[in-house]
Amino acid sequence: MSLEVFKKLPLGGLDRRALAASLSAHGRSTAAELLDRQRAAVRPQGTRIAGDVAVLILGGSNGITRALAIQLLFGERAAVYGVHFDSEKLQIGCFHVQALREAAAQARLVAEFWNEDATKPSTIEAVVAALRSRHRAVHLVNGIAAGATKRYAQHGPARVKDLDVAFHPVLQVPDFSSPRNLRRLGLVDVEVATEADVERTNRFMGTSSLPWAEALAAAGLLARDESIVAFCDYDYPPDDPVYAMGPLAGAKQLQRRTVSEIRARFAARTVRLCYPAMATTALGAIPGGLLMYALTAQILLERGQYKDLPELAAESMSMFRPGAQGHELRLDAAYQQCLPEFSARSAALEPGDLPAGLHLVFAARS
Repeated sequence: MSLEVFKKLPLGGLDRRALAASLSAHGRSTAAELLDRQRAAVRPQGTRIAGDVAVLILGGSNGITRALAIQLLFGERAAVYGVHFDSEKLQIGCFHVQALREAAAQARLVAEFWNEDATKPSTIEAVVAALRSRHRAVHLVNGIAAGATKRYAQHGPARVKDLDVAFHPVLQVPDFSSPRNLRRLGLVDVEVATEADVERTNRFMGTSSLPWAEALAAAGLLARDESIVAFCDYDYPPDDPVYAMGPLAGAKQLQRRTVSEIRARFAARTVRLCYPAMATTALGAIPGGLLMYALTAQILLERGQYKDLPELAAESMSMFRPGAQGHELRLDAAYQQCLPEFSARSAALEPGDLPAGLHLVFAARS
């Protein structure tokens, strides 16, 4: 059966005016209600982060780093600082931050965020100055996800199989809460990256940890053999036609080298946080990403191995526990093991197989 070619639109094609109106009317209450539900399930994970130590999180106000902030604040009672760059009119991240700040203040916890470009020297200077005046040491977690979802010129353009899924009109994530939101299975075009695309992706996702580490070290906040510099990684399949063959993979490889340099120069403990594909705003922008998430989630649910963002965030806390060792934390082991099954099912998947072929995904998200 031939598949329909469809255009992969930002946020599933949500109208910008309608989005702005929806956020204005419901952004604050939706973010607060979601945080309340998630906080109720948070449990301490025994990190024992010292009171004079802060955790600084870069990027991603609407995905795994938000889940990390929630766990660190309300589970570990750590001081959390964040730098992200969202539109106040068009992105839910600002409302998530507002909800976190208000809930933290009520709980007498420290939560401060900057809505700025995390790669600008002026941003780094301002944040490090604030941290230096309040804390002895800092842990850094880099979760910036801002890259070109394209292919390198040597690989040329391509078409890949993907799902067309409606996004939540307020939370701005792929909405698998109902089969009605699954609009089609088809093919999407993948363009070739320009030099500017590659440079921007490398700047945000490849080298952004280094200037922060240098500034923190210069301020005496990157404590030798104590401070952790971690980054959120995705161990993509080597034959992935988008991630593995474009700037996203190049930036991730550069990021791994950069963090190794930080470990060598500053004697910080570095940790590569390996996560599975999840239904986040960032993944929803990658051609083939929603099919990757939905079908691997279906397989993991069948096997009783699926974990959501709060569970992954809780397991991430093991890097902060006393005596923790190693430079890699694999939270994607079950995901990696299911990839051969994903490849077989994906190749055979036809429109008529849906939504029944993803029934557990919809049941879990409803």
